[in-house]
Amino acid sequence: MEKQDLDLLNRIYQDAQIGMQSIDKVLKKSSNENLDKLLRKQFEEYSKFADRCDTIAINSDEEIKDNGTFKKIKQTAMIYFSLWADKSNRHIVEMMITGTVMGIIDCIKAKKDIVAKDENINQLVVEFLNMQEDFYEKLKKLLGKV
Repeated sequence: MEKQDLDLLNRIYQDAQIGMQSIDKVLKKSSNENLDKLLRKQFEEYSKFADRCDTIAINSDEEIKDNGTFKKIKQTAMIYFSLWADKSNRHIVEMMITGTVMGIIDCIKAKKDIVAKDENINQLVVEFLNMQEDFYEKLKKLLGKV
């Protein structure tokens, strides 16, 4: 596998992992059925993308790099601090919108900065971006209802 292909897979995988980690933390504080359902679906989609990246890498005898410990700790601390300040469902939706937009931005940058030689990986980035944009729209709609 070409270096840029693996680099792009790593970016998608790590973004999906951060999304899953965030959702796992905020789901414990949510008390809204519609929000819970949407977050579980978003978690499931992130998980599917992480699995796809892992499978592609394994099939090429490569290894995906997980997010570093410091990044995981930093993310967890930011989530807990933010939830300590405000545990409302509205705030949780706001946090998820912010996180999803950060994921969209990172995906757009990755797509521009790293062009994989494997067209399937380039397509995976497009699908990942579309998935995040779809959840962004759903979260925006939910924000007006919580």
